[in-house]
Amino acid sequence: MKIIITEEQFNFLFESNFEKNSRLVYKMWNDGMEFNEISDYTGLSLEQIIFLLKDKEIHIDCGLAYKLVGSLFRTDLVNKKHSFKNMRADIEFLWDGFGGYVIFEYDDTDYKLVGFATPYWNGDCRTPVDGSYFEDKHYPDSYDDYDNQGLTTSYTPKSFESISELIDFLNNEYPKLLIDPINKLIHYYENKYK
Repeated sequence: MKIIITEEQFNFLFESNFEKNSRLVYKMWNDGMEFNEISDYTGLSLEQIIFLLKDKEIHIDCGLAYKLVGSLFRTDLVNKKHSFKNMRADIEFLWDGFGGYVIFEYDDTDYKLVGFATPYWNGDCRTPVDGSYFEDKHYPDSYDDYDNQGLTTSYTPKSFESISELIDFLNNEYPKLLIDPINKLIHYYENKYK
């Protein structure tokens, strides 16, 4: 018995598992499924799903970016630690899944500052930066005092055309954009407690 298949079906036989999974996950995403639903149906982890979708054309506005930020910070696709050699400073990021925000810990030779800096907080096209803990390493006291100064980064992109673009922003631009508001917070806490 002969079976006739189309050229598309023939090509599908030789397609890699990665390509098949990528097309399937992309179709599920375009059909309106969330990451957790895709994971339930496919058995793929969050990181695998994001990896399969990251280079696909997906228009990401500020609302979707906020949803993706939480998912991305729970993967290894976003660097959680950044060093600034010219300033002798480090910034480390943690995702608080309960509160739905990014916690930053800034540490240099003189100060330690912990606070919140969630890109696209509540789906807005901005990144608010607030302090919650301050320590001057030259004095014995530290201050665990949340102060909303209304600071934001100077720039937060309004859209991306792929998850890869958003990951690139989070890994490269976002940490650098935090330096100015962090310096303002350090100045604020220094004046408040000295």
